[in-house]
Amino acid sequence: MAGRTLAAALLVGIIAQKSSAFSFSPPSQCTHHASSSCLYFSRAVKENEQHENQQQQHSHSLLWEKTLEVAPDSYVNPAIDLAIRPPEKGGTGILAVDDVKKDTIVLCLPLEQVGMIDAASILDSAPEGEDAVFDMLNVMWNKGVASEKNKKKGEDTQEGKRLAVLVGIIAHLQLTRYKDKTAWTANEVKEGHALEESRRLGLFLDAMPLLPQQSAPNNPLQHPFPTHFLYWDDDEIEQLLQGTMAQTKAREVRAGVGLVIREWSAAFLKEHSSMKQSEILNAIFSAFTAVLSRSFGDEAGRDLDGAGRMLVPLVDMLNHDSEEPNVSWQWHVGEGDEEKIKAGRGDIAVTTLKDVKKGEELYKCYGWRPAWDIASSYGFVPRLKKERWECSVIPLFPAVLDLAPDVIATPNQISNDETSLDLLLESNYGVLVKAVLAAVDAANEIEARQNTDSGSEIASKVKTDRPAQLDRLEVMSLFRPPPALTANDFPFARRQPCVVVGTKIGASDQITSSNQQYHREALKKVLPAYRAAASAIAQLRLNHKNGDSSSSIQASQMAMAAASLDKGTDWDEAALKLIRLGINDRIQTIKGDGKAASTWLAQSTTVRRLDEISLQHRQFRADMSSDIREAELNVLHTLYNELNTLA
Repeated sequence: MAGRTLAAALLVGIIAQKSSAFSFSPPSQCTHHASSSCLYFSRAVKENEQHENQQQQHSHSLLWEKTLEVAPDSYVNPAIDLAIRPPEKGGTGILAVDDVKKDTIVLCLPLEQVGMIDAASILDSAPEGEDAVFDMLNVMWNKGVASEKNKKKGEDTQEGKRLAVLVGIIAHLQLTRYKDKTAWTANEVKEGHALEESRRLGLFLDAMPLLPQQSAPNNPLQHPFPTHFLYWDDDEIEQLLQGTMAQTKAREVRAGVGLVIREWSAAFLKEHSSMKQSEILNAIFSAFTAVLSRSFGDEAGRDLDGAGRMLVPLVDMLNHDSEEPNVSWQWHVGEGDEEKIKAGRGDIAVTTLKDVKKGEELYKCYGWRPAWDIASSYGFVPRLKKERWECSVIPLFPAVLDLAPDVIATPNQISNDETSLDLLLESNYGVLVKAVLAAVDAANEIEARQNTDSGSEIASKVKTDRPAQLDRLEVMSLFRPPPALTANDFPFARRQPCVVVGTKIGASDQITSSNQQYHREALKKVLPAYRAAASAIAQLRLNHKNGDSSSSIQASQMAMAAASLDKGTDWDEAALKLIRLGINDRIQTIKGDGKAASTWLAQSTTVRRLDEISLQHRQFRADMSSDIREAELNVLHTLYNELNTLA
């Protein structure tokens, strides 16, 4: 949300560029895998009888067994076990095979034994000048450290770059492992830190796919079934996600990956010159999906005061549930043992939060995020069971602003675009959005001073489980087609500035939820922004009426409106009108684009002949798109109903 998510942190407002060495496109249908190591492993088994026996065992099951074998101090409660299922039935997970009481430790893993992967530990031990990829990633990592230390000075954080460093490490190790397994002679593989680490972490690297897959004949568990946005076709991104914030997220992630690949190409080609570019790209795509979907925060502070990411085997097999998680994990490290923390030692313990019955799956909450954001990182959308916090976006301004709403424009004025303003063009809306954000900041300062002067106890507000991200104003860009009036002059997709708004929603048959206080609070949080927007619109219309369209709007007037200090106009009424128009626009857009997506899906599967697996992929992606739309619509309908009670 207000702090950029891991996926969005890869890129904000940058368009992907293609390089001469690599170009961004999902791996081809015949070779794309969520993990390139699976493809490599299938080649290697032909060379070795021992590998052939392991190949028949699922990589996750093999990792589970072997990790516990090499970690003698690990503990697994006999009441839990690993479950390997088809992707459409939940994929890999951990189940209770017997009843488990609340506050029971079900899994405890010593990090130094199980093969945790984090950037700092691997880069710290990489000799300088030995490996072009590690040298490049070290530079990238150190820039992130320097930026993090200077964050208080106003410099941007480098969260996306730090995440990308971990991705680069995983990809480099997977490629090195492939060469190590398939080499005919020992001297074909470069000795060094990468080879040592790839052998140490081999089982974990082999189990990296986003979803279970392998090329065993007629095995439904083993077909590649990529759901991450990186593996969608361009047409699927454009058609299935049209009109949703997920499309913006998908474009950002794909563009960010494209830029990273461009930066990495020289180093990866140097270290893996014997390999095809498609194989290198497969490894990088695999690593991105693995890190985006399976890494979590290094809360002990070894990586940049808790800002780094790490991958831990077995623990990352816990699936997500934001509504009713039944387990949590905690890193146990001795107090003051800085050396132990730096070395990545200590234990990760998974403990039940409630009684878990036999047959139930263990679920951990990955942290609150809206449906479109979860999809961009994890490749799935959680189903709404009872109720949860969810988000949508509402346009801050109309797509086309009528500058003279009380005047009937002549055909000539309409054709010359004299009475309207295209607010999907950044050259028109950019200044307005900055002014709105500044006005809201000023209004917040005014409110804080008033509370201080009056002795109001801000801390006395009722505490709720409302996610902290929703307490901050965030404006995001939604991709929209050009308005009909200006489509001929500027025939390209636009970005519409929208305000993120969130509340607690119920299942589809519970849209009229009793959580009225949450809905009103959601509207109250964004009201100052729409007061400021209404003030800006009023000023634009006044300037047009006076024949002085070049005059700038007054930020001070917008701040007064945002803070409700301008008593000459009912800015609440104007703001609520803008919100109502915005919600209506979003509802119509989502529904209309949803119907268009269904039509395209039906046509695309008949006109273009797809094999059975490709059809499954496309249908699953279409279902994800529907779930994203349903979540946004639920929020919008809920808030619209609340608006009617305020009228």
